[in-house]
Amino acid sequence: MLSRHPTAQYIQHSVHLLELDEIKTHQNLDNLDNSKYKKINDVLVLKKKNLFKIVVPFSLRRKVLQNADEQFGHPGTQKMINIITPQYYWPHIKQDISVFFKHCDVCQLNKKKRQKRFGLLQTVPPTDRPFEYLSIDTVGGFNYYNSTKKYLHLVIDHATRYVWAFPSKSETTETYANCLKQVFQIQVPTKLLSDRNGAFTSSKFRRFLRNYNVKHLLTSSHHPQTNGKCERVNQSIVTKLKCKVNSSPTKTPWTKLLEQVINEYNLTPHSVTKFPPAYLLFGTLPYSPPLTQNQFYPSVEEARILAKQNTVKYHDKNKIKYDARFIDSPFKAGDIVMYEEFNYPNRRKLSPVFSGPYEIVKKLSDVNYEITKPNALTKKPTEIVHASKLRTFYPPEELKLSHE
Repeated sequence: MLSRHPTAQYIQHSVHLLELDEIKTHQNLDNLDNSKYKKINDVLVLKKKNLFKIVVPFSLRRKVLQNADEQFGHPGTQKMINIITPQYYWPHIKQDISVFFKHCDVCQLNKKKRQKRFGLLQTVPPTDRPFEYLSIDTVGGFNYYNSTKKYLHLVIDHATRYVWAFPSKSETTETYANCLKQVFQIQVPTKLLSDRNGAFTSSKFRRFLRNYNVKHLLTSSHHPQTNGKCERVNQSIVTKLKCKVNSSPTKTPWTKLLEQVINEYNLTPHSVTKFPPAYLLFGTLPYSPPLTQNQFYPSVEEARILAKQNTVKYHDKNKIKYDARFIDSPFKAGDIVMYEEFNYPNRRKLSPVFSGPYEIVKKLSDVNYEITKPNALTKKPTEIVHASKLRTFYPPEELKLSHE
């Protein structure tokens, strides 16, 4: 149904950006003098492109910029130039308009700029040793598929890409600990990578890992790419499950199909390593060769070395593509920044794009920073974030026009 009070039916004409009497007074006070200026009705003007443009005195330049910005709803640099320059003039006017918008706090926090993000591609150091690095992550949304279990917890070994899967009703610290205990029965890893879910940052989970002497690595806040191997395998497993569920003639619970899906994944040659995960971890072939004379794969030890080399090649190739869309992070301790808020599906439409400003407390790596953004989960006064979520904040009080 259409609104009874359409807002676009009646256009209200904007008032002048500056009053003529005000301009005359300030032109006299600022002693503007230039042989190119002339007077029309006691107002100094400059003729450019067959238009008589009012020369704005020093003391009114900020005012005309603020008035135009507010009256026309923060239009942006180019539109502001199109609004002001046909009627007004001062030296370096376009430069001043650009600088003004750069320091407008409303524009900075509510508009996305079309610029390259910060932070070149990094990687967890590649390894050919199983159980040196494990990653853990969770996929939700399975509660409508003939099962009361709605979460799928996945653990992946970085060297072999072998995957363990655990359907579950919850995502608590106890749940994750029970999943990992089953994996640790095979071998205890050196390091475990996870996101900053409250279950992973709890003191109980830290104690659990300490008991096994496992070093805990955490991703940057709201930057799942840090745990890229797990995020990618999530997609692959979910896609395979879709195929199974939607091609099954009976309403089989997804949890019963999961074991077959994981088995298929672990026996399929990986697109990066070129070897099946099950072979790299346990020496298990995808199927028995028809001819026993054929030795298609090298020994497990040699295959692990080749898998690492293939992983490095893939990363180097991928880094070239990724870095073409990003730039090196310029931030250092003491810089003032804005943080791009995570775009949750149920996020309110009119919420600001960025929050802040915040100060950078410490540079932790080439792409990770600790900033003065309170962490709602840990209740700490700072948060660790990725450079791609940051933008430089230009305080309005530091605005300086060309004549200042």
